[in-house]
Amino acid sequence: MGRPSTVKNIAGADAIMYLTDTGSFVMNQTLLIAEDDGELCDVYRRFFARQGWNVETASDALDCLDKLRRVTPAVLMLDLELRWGGADGVLAWLREEGAKPGVPVVLTTTSGYAPDMAAFTEPPVVDYLRKPCALSALLESVRSAVARAGRGEPSNPNHVAVCSELFIG
Repeated sequence: MGRPSTVKNIAGADAIMYLTDTGSFVMNQTLLIAEDDGELCDVYRRFFARQGWNVETASDALDCLDKLRRVTPAVLMLDLELRWGGADGVLAWLREEGAKPGVPVVLTTTSGYAPDMAAFTEPPVVDYLRKPCALSALLESVRSAVARAGRGEPSNPNHVAVCSELFIG
């Protein structure tokens, strides 16, 4: 592929566009994966990169906020149990007026759904997946989030996908 250029996709997220040898353009959207399990994060990173995503990773909430200040991902895949501020800190920052409007969040966690989790199903959270989870389910959730954002559809707080499939690496 040719030299990359950073552009904005139709939802305003950062994307990488490449001019191919044939003169056509290929656009890779940016996915920010905030996961404190290094091995799992690497599996996710490699999988989504093979699917054509430009992948950024963060190992804790502070790192995630730093990356969000520098890049606008098409989707944020956020681990609920993230260290140094947790997902609730990242979500609070995202919900601040003007912080990063329109960035959908796919929340992942090892814990089951509980009544106190209701706050984590409000926008910008669009999906909630329980780990371990099949990579195909994660991919479908991320693609769905991008499609809804691209159509200008608001996050649906009533749409919660709980994946209990076995993780396939």
